[in-house]
Amino acid sequence: MLVFNFIYLLSLVCWLGSIIFFSFFVAPVVFKTLDREKAGEIVGIIFPRYYKLGYVCGALILLSFLMIGEVGLKWCAWGIMVLGSGLAGLVINPKAKKIKEQLKSSPENEISTLEAKFKTLHSLSVKLNALVLFSGLWLLGLTATNFQI
Repeated sequence: MLVFNFIYLLSLVCWLGSIIFFSFFVAPVVFKTLDREKAGEIVGIIFPRYYKLGYVCGALILLSFLMIGEVGLKWCAWGIMVLGSGLAGLVINPKAKKIKEQLKSSPENEISTLEAKFKTLHSLSVKLNALVLFSGLWLLGLTATNFQI
């Protein structure tokens, strides 16, 4: 039991920590320091690893829940995190990446349409990231209610 509690807590704090660190430290610094195109390239390189970390942490949390026998609202918070992360990483991010590639070779008359599509996807991605963050904080809060030192 102790091992699975440890795996659960480590996975949850790694997932939340990566979201907070990337969203509030890495991305703002990258976009403030570099020109927009180069910053977008760097963030595009980071995103697959960022989402993979979430998938691994989500799977380890699931394993821990199954082994510990967790039920209730923790499942709900975890489910929202997995759904939001999966949607952002497996659906939204690939579409946004494809639009970014199209922008490089598109004629002038298509650029504004593609940019509008990209902005819509980016906005949805940011909202999903916030949903995953707040669901993770909710899960952490649910965990802390029974925590003892």
